[in-house]
Amino acid sequence: MYFAWLGFYTSAMVYPAVFGSILYTFTENDQTSRDICCVVFAIFNVIWSTLFLEEWKRRGAEFAYKWGTLDTPAESIEEPRPQFRRVSPVTNAEEFYYPPWKRLVFQCLVSLPVCIICLSFVFLAMLGCFELQEFVLSIKELPRIVRFLPKIVLAIIVTVCDEVYKKIAYWLNDMGKY
Repeated sequence: MYFAWLGFYTSAMVYPAVFGSILYTFTENDQTSRDICCVVFAIFNVIWSTLFLEEWKRRGAEFAYKWGTLDTPAESIEEPRPQFRRVSPVTNAEEFYYPPWKRLVFQCLVSLPVCIICLSFVFLAMLGCFELQEFVLSIKELPRIVRFLPKIVLAIIVTVCDEVYKKIAYWLNDMGKY
């Protein structure tokens, strides 16, 4: 459901992006014009977010119905893995168990370093795009459209990182279950 929401959210962000770009293109350089555009964009975002939430309620209910998770308890959706079964030393009944120390070792030695590396890369890429933005803005002779280049580069980096990080997240999730 999370990834369905993420895809829906990403698609829905096209509307504010297009509207904001149009506003930015037609905004004059004086303070009053900028203030008016900020207010107009804020009102647009309030309306857009309301419509987005209502549409997601409908879409989420549709997915829940289609995937058979509507009013279904979470424990009945996925069968627990058989390799984690053991006989309880207290009740002598079969229970699901995974040693906490194994999970902690994996979290500390694999998950945490991978997350730190991913966050560091995104942070450095963002700083690089900010520096590129400053460089582009310092050259007064460039056409206005070229000033969007750092934002386009950042958008491409974010899109690529989203796909790579999704694969890393699946891998970490699968490994963390063992």
